Amino acid sequence: MPPRRRPKISLWARFRTWLRYAHSPLKLRNSLIRLSHQRQYPLLTLLRMFIPYPSWFFPIPGPFSPRALIEDAKNETGIITSHFDDIHNLRAIPIWRMRDTPLRSIYRLYELHLADHYARMGWETEYFFYRRDWKLRDILDPRDPDPIRYAIIASIVDELHEAVNWKLSLGLRRNREHVYREEDGDPWPPFTLEELPDWTKKVAPIDKELLKLSVPPEPLDMEGNLVLEANGKSPNFARRNIITNTGWLYTV
Repeated sequence: MPPRRRPKISLWARFRTWLRYAHSPLKLRNSLIRLSHQRQYPLLTLLRMFIPYPSWFFPIPGPFSPRALIEDAKNETGIITSHFDDIHNLRAIPIWRMRDTPLRSIYRLYELHLADHYARMGWETEYFFYRRDWKLRDILDPRDPDPIRYAIIASIVDELHEAVNWKLSLGLRRNREHVYREEDGDPWPPFTLEELPDWTKKVAPIDKELLKLSVPPEPLDMEGNLVLEANGKSPNFARRNIITNTGWLYTV
């Protein structure tokens, strides 16, 4: 009998077999599984993540105006849904994490805060804290052309600076090697303070006349301040004419 011919295996089948059994720090198979939960073409989505266009780091999405975010739910524009429905899966994909930036995370906090999604803000804050390569002092000045958005972004960075140092003072560590006290009376563990970037000090308060023209009347108080949370006590926001609380940054 003539020898049986070996069946031809297509390049696509070879690639799928390699992908199934490949092991790498990029966790390609796990990444595909996660993308398949939300994406119609998970492989194409993953391949696009490796294309450094327009640069290696992802650009800031939008950015969206304060009015658009405040009215997102009412107008059913779907900004928050489109940006955050699969964010948990994306955070677990190594190549996406490599291309994400601290400033993008700050803008995500801005979007969530304006749209009143506080639970998601806590998750985003945790993600930022455990990105130990993201130092607060290295957050770039976005030079945002929208003065209202710029003031909110600067206030978030100011407050995040205090929140990160507060967590460090409790013994939490950004590399997850936390330091615990054996007794309540024991001294708090020493730590190195995170530094604030210089640019936030130069960001001016929001002009109240501009607020009247730029946002719906409902979130403005009698003095013309932008009220994101009633009876808010944050001084970092208050000095820029924004009333809010910031407990969502102080997660443990």
